[in-house]
Amino acid sequence: MSESKPVVFRSSANPTLRHLIRMRDNRSRRKANRVLVDGWRETSQALRAGMELCGIYVPESLIHGEKDEFRDAAQTVVDIAQDQQKLNWVTDSLMEKISYGQSSRGVVAEFVRPNTSLNSLSLPKNPLILVLDEIEKPGNIGAVFRSADAAGVDCILLSDCVDQYNPNSIRSSLGTIFQIPSCNATESELRDFLEKHSIKILAARVESAKNLWKCDLDGPLAIVLGSEARGLKDRWQSSGSAPIDGIRIPMAGVADSLNIAASAAIIAFEAARQRAQR
Repeated sequence: MSESKPVVFRSSANPTLRHLIRMRDNRSRRKANRVLVDGWRETSQALRAGMELCGIYVPESLIHGEKDEFRDAAQTVVDIAQDQQKLNWVTDSLMEKISYGQSSRGVVAEFVRPNTSLNSLSLPKNPLILVLDEIEKPGNIGAVFRSADAAGVDCILLSDCVDQYNPNSIRSSLGTIFQIPSCNATESELRDFLEKHSIKILAARVESAKNLWKCDLDGPLAIVLGSEARGLKDRWQSSGSAPIDGIRIPMAGVADSLNIAASAAIIAFEAARQRAQR
């Protein structure tokens, strides 16, 4: 921490703090093209991903105190913010106001929202892609990103889903949501994109006869997963120009479905296993 006396924001009437409070509204955040990140670990991941930093906000009580259990990540965040002259201190009470759920996790960071258009995606030669379809719970999306990051998934496409930069998505992903290229678009837009890039599509369906363990998951591949409640229903069906085969995870118990995060982890790691053997 710097030994010079830092300036501390002490009034909720401060334009910067009023802006941050306003950015807690999803519509306002999207309109302003911003992302808010809570937590040292998540903020360090966003910085590591090269996101454009607008400002870092830290509670006054941490000026000379410990920065909780994420000490290394916290020091990295503070050092970068100081270098860019974007480190700001606020009173503890105001920190709660600008934090998600009014519960401070040590730091709030504001970033410019990254370009997540389909045209901005850069895929490797043999991509492994997960497609999430109509997922409404941000926590589930974040959990999928966390598993996908561990399995080495190259890209996550979101078909008519909730915003991937929702605070709950960021938190449940542990910041890995910034490490995997992603895009939220319509089903038709994503299908056109995959077809254009000659990427085979498989759809996870409980009614499919094709056992996951017997499927070839090598080559350029996109695997579509629906919500636990609705599945894929009539979405992501084969068309004349783009055949889509169904696959299923074999289950021995009475349950007929898994949480999407569990399904994504199983399928992604099976794909990674097969690809590592070739």
